[in-house]
This record gives sequence, structure tokens and C-alpha cells, in this order.
Amino acid sequence: MEIRARIAVLFLTVTLFVPAAGAQDGAASSAAVTASELPDRPVPRLPAVNYTGPMPSRGFYVQDGETYPRFGFRQVADKNFWILAVALPGAASALDGVTTFRAISLGNSEGNPIFGRHPTPLRVAGIKLGALSLTSTTLYFLKREDMRNDYKGWKRDGFPPRWSRMALLPTAFWLALAANNLSLGRVSPTHPAQAAMFSSLRR
Repeated sequence: MEIRARIAVLFLTVTLFVPAAGAQDGAASSAAVTASELPDRPVPRLPAVNYTGPMPSRGFYVQDGETYPRFGFRQVADKNFWILAVALPGAASALDGVTTFRAISLGNSEGNPIFGRHPTPLRVAGIKLGALSLTSTTLYFLKREDMRNDYKGWKRDGFPPRWSRMALLPTAFWLALAANNLSLGRVSPTHPAQAAMFSSLRR
């Protein structure tokens, strides 16, 4: 009985540990194969000598054999971006909307076919919000591209210029329209129905 018990214990020991060892060997070889099949991580690229901007918070990526920095959203959309790309164009666009309704109340009509000749405040606000979203998104990608070029020491010639200059265009555009609206005077109605409508608007 004692011999049989020892044989049973030995058999149980071999049964338990041999598959475990084989499993570890298999896991090690599988990990080695998986690691060899993984692509190489992009090698971090040092910035240009005269670069003074932030370091990329999301590492680097490779495109067409070239290593590029990957900047995070908050690095691109910093305080300067929100001022130049969102706050100033938004304020200028709102001023254009207010002066547009002032001109309409004086008997003028809207010349932009997207708004219509006599647009409602909700329509104007919706269209202007969509335009602001489109311009700010475009400026975001332009600024991110400028940051990548600055990091690598590249200078982009020609069009488009740097994002900060492009950001001034929407603001200047809306301010020009607002100035034009303010220059419009009262239009005398030529029809009794128009006179009644304008008199009701002035009340």
C-alpha cells in the first residue's frame, strides 16, 4: 500500500506540473511571436533647434516613412485659439445679426439668399452658429498643421497662410457686413400694406 501511495503521489505530481510547464513554454513562445509580429513604435523625433512650442502630448506617428508629432486637443485649442477662432468671429457674427434686423426694421431686406429677404431670428442664429462651427473647425486643423511644421522646422510658403492670419478673415468679413448694415437708412414704403407693417415694427 505504501508503494502504491507513493506511486499515486508521484503520478499526481507529474500530472499537475508537466502541463503547467508546457503551458508556460507555449505562452512564452506565443508572446515572443506576437512581439516579433508587432510593428516598431515610432522613434521620437527631436524638435527643431528654434522650436519654442509645446511637446506633443500624444506621441508620434509615421506617415509615408516620415515621423510626425501628435498634439492633443487642448494643446491645439489653447487660449489663443478660442479667442481668435471662436470668440472674435462669434462676436462679429452676432453684431452682424443684430444690425441685420435693425436694417430690416427700417424697411430694408436681406440680400443673402441663404437667410431669405426677411429671415427670422432663429434662422439667422442657426445659420450663423453652423458657419462659426465650420470656420473654427477649419482653423483647428490649420493650427495643428502649423504646429507640426513648426516642430519639424518646416516653413510653409504660399497659400494658405498661418492659421492666425486666416482666423482674422471671418472676423473682418462679419464686421464689414455689420458696418454695411449700419450704413443703411430708412426705406420709405411705397405700398399701404408695407407702411402698416413697418409702423407695427416700430412700435
